[in-house]
Amino acid sequence: GPQPIRRKSIQEGEDILISETIFRFKAAALPFSLRIERISHRIMGCTGSRNTNEVEKASLYVPELSQLADMLKESLRGNFETVETKVVQCPDLTKWGLAAPGICGNPRIIDIGGVPNLLDPKHHDTAFFTIPQVAEDVGLKGAYVYGAGAASSKVVGVNAELMPTEHVSENCRCSRYSKVLEDGSHTMEKYNSSEFGLLANLIACDGKQGNVVEVRAKKRIGKDNFVTCMRTGLAKGLQAEDEKNEKRFGTRQIGIGGVFKVKSGKVRGHVMPDFKPTVMIDGPEVEDWLQFYEMGPDLTCLSVFLTGDPTIAPSNPNGLDLRLEHTHFFSQRTNEGGHYHFDTTPDEVEYVGYFLPV
Repeated sequence: GPQPIRRKSIQEGEDILISETIFRFKAAALPFSLRIERISHRIMGCTGSRNTNEVEKASLYVPELSQLADMLKESLRGNFETVETKVVQCPDLTKWGLAAPGICGNPRIIDIGGVPNLLDPKHHDTAFFTIPQVAEDVGLKGAYVYGAGAASSKVVGVNAELMPTEHVSENCRCSRYSKVLEDGSHTMEKYNSSEFGLLANLIACDGKQGNVVEVRAKKRIGKDNFVTCMRTGLAKGLQAEDEKNEKRFGTRQIGIGGVFKVKSGKVRGHVMPDFKPTVMIDGPEVEDWLQFYEMGPDLTCLSVFLTGDPTIAPSNPNGLDLRLEHTHFFSQRTNEGGHYHFDTTPDEVEYVGYFLPV
């Protein structure tokens, strides 16, 4: 289900120092409800002053790809019967339904909006953003952007899941959205807009092919889903390294963007129905409101995750309040799409994906 409050941006720049920086969008000294509106207006390019305190930043650790491949293999091998990882040239991902051939070139993670936009009806008509403006705001005008978010209700007519994949400078958009129908079933359709609403976890990059880490995993034997297993495994690996080197754990965190396929087997995913007219409380109420379905195989998944928030400290216990994991998926053959939870056929499931630290 939805995670706790998130409303930030993370960025990797063009050199070693900048590339290890997280940027958070924020309107300082404003009540939370006003802060959401201020962010919406600024990112959409509406009239208004820009506050220099709207962006906060912190450091990320960017491992070498060979190191990342080893860490991911160690993370997965106790959860899947067969695991293979290696550094490869990124294949042409347009064949997987994406708007660009690769995920390389100045990648940035962007965490924007937040679950409070979804929970409170007063934000449903105000929290809107556009992909081109977000790309420009993180210093990569014209970027290729992919990830997981919420569709604009102004575009779709109802609340819906969004699987964005858009190359702004190439004027190429292959995004999809998934919505719940009146009979309780769901459908997925093409999404012909750059606008999104409420929240999103995105990767912005040049969309080029380059070296990435290929991950293959087959037959799940543990309890964790594919993404959670990688994320928590990387976190444990960092902790072990820091303890060995007598460094305080929590000062280094890794951010990952990637695309993977569910080649065989099925997954459990949810699709958000239309908005409730009353304020929801995150937790069981939201879980009961979401609509769950079994979908697959042959699903393309857009994934964004972090091992943790590098800004958390005794003096700052909430840090940047980053969403640590968000994955949406779509099918190129059927009308299936939504928010990934876990596979439901562990003996049959097979994953293959391409990942990059940001």
